[in-house]
Amino acid sequence: MWKIRGITLHSLRRASCAGTLLALAVIAGYMLLPAVGDPPRPYLRGGGCGTHVVGRPEERSFRTHILETFSLRTATAGEDNATIVGLWHTRFLSGGKVFDEGYDVWNSDRTEILNDIAPPQPANGAGTICLGAYKKTGTRSYKLKHPFWIFDANAKLAGTGVIQEQVTVAENGNNYSGSFKYITYDLKGTMTDQVSGDIKAERITVD
Repeated sequence: MWKIRGITLHSLRRASCAGTLLALAVIAGYMLLPAVGDPPRPYLRGGGCGTHVVGRPEERSFRTHILETFSLRTATAGEDNATIVGLWHTRFLSGGKVFDEGYDVWNSDRTEILNDIAPPQPANGAGTICLGAYKKTGTRSYKLKHPFWIFDANAKLAGTGVIQEQVTVAENGNNYSGSFKYITYDLKGTMTDQVSGDIKAERITVD
């Protein structure tokens, strides 16, 4: 029997085996711990295929909890795949009639650019291009704030305005719809007009 400073090789092997068993016991105990937020388990009972949890139905093992959480996140991600990012042909309807229409770009950095034809138009006939910012409010749902300038017939600044939108992208990702408010102000900040209605948009693609 080999000895190293009074320790036999046999004793070292036994210590190694004991350490391995201890590590396995710690891992097994960890796997049986309840996940954070789970109610305490009354007791465990062996028998049949593996260990069974006895108690209320919602009590589950750590591994089951992880699998359920992963499945839920995967399902939610699947419902949320449709994005508003891209180019859209947008119509603003009020009282069943087209109030405004334009080409609308929603960027991935939560900014937006609209080229629309709402009156009044600049005297040079160049159309109006204005900017907005948006945030996500739910599954495929967004809120937009879109400020703009107003010019008179002589191309002089006459006031400001804002378009407020609440829209939801369809599951197929090719359309969105919702509601809008179109509010204008004079240069003193007094509201001069307010129009509300519905929005309908179709995605524009290369093909």
